[in-house]
Amino acid sequence: MEPADPQPYVAAAVAMVPRCIFRGGTVDDEAFDSNIVQCAAEVVRMAELHGARLIVFPQFGLTGHAMVPAEAWCEAAVEIDSRPIDRIAQAAHRSRAFIAVQVPERHAAFPGRYFLSCIIIGPDDGLVLVHRKSYSLSLRTSPTDVHDRFVEILGQDAFHPVADTAIGRLGATIGGELHWPEVCRSLALKGAEVIVNPVAAAPHLDYLQRAGAEHVRSVRAFENMTYLVTANIGAPEAPRSAVHDFKGGEVSRNSATDPAVALATIDLAALRAWREQASANFLAQIQPRTDVRPDPALHWPANRWPDQAPARFEDLAAVEAAAWRRLQDCWSR
Repeated sequence: MEPADPQPYVAAAVAMVPRCIFRGGTVDDEAFDSNIVQCAAEVVRMAELHGARLIVFPQFGLTGHAMVPAEAWCEAAVEIDSRPIDRIAQAAHRSRAFIAVQVPERHAAFPGRYFLSCIIIGPDDGLVLVHRKSYSLSLRTSPTDVHDRFVEILGQDAFHPVADTAIGRLGATIGGELHWPEVCRSLALKGAEVIVNPVAAAPHLDYLQRAGAEHVRSVRAFENMTYLVTANIGAPEAPRSAVHDFKGGEVSRNSATDPAVALATIDLAALRAWREQASANFLAQIQPRTDVRPDPALHWPANRWPDQAPARFEDLAAVEAAAWRRLQDCWSR
């Protein structure tokens, strides 16, 4: 339901510093609980101090990160209707704000697996959106790994979901997914106006330290005419959290009282007016009859790991190499 007269509101990207919940390869429940309490307290504080209606936390903001076996991540994973998520929902209701957090997610339909998911929780209806990370090489389960079962259980719209809310049409992308233009473009084509992007980048936005990553946030916002709210972890030398507007410019500011928090005004009326301008709409001018569209037979395969997650990073690299060879063979014909 689109607001009849949307009013500008404040978004806050919080550079949270979580405790790592992994200790000796197992999950420290006390540390996990501490992170949940910290997150809920920050939600209320952002709403009371800054009037924030959208509050975004970093990737791994509730767990911290450690190079531990997949079994440990599976142990740490929570179901979407679990008590930790309910506690965040209570904070959303109390603060009258929408909250975006990234969690390792367990789902009954995929036993022994875990997704890296971004959830958005609203003040009235609770959960409004779940985005499961697809792009970038990782031993977590990607929706593409279990494509057919994923569609059977959750439906096609569970890929790149968009939620229509009182603060605009919201979408999410996690971490390095932003480096693939397809993710944000898919969200924009489904109507997204504000995209949240929890990241865990310390000290570089790209783990391969490619310089172009420094420009990706502004480009994604520009080419899709969306707001992009990126929350990074609060590690030393980590790139700061930032908000970019629908023209690609950074519009966030850091509060004197909260230097680790990026604050920005989200003006949906201005965004919608900009999209109505002649020669400004990059979505309306897409020309699908002339563009090259991906051939599923050439690119990353679906259902590559339907029964169990990949055991080694090298397995993922081999799939990428095979896809690259298929593309090269196609070009040389």
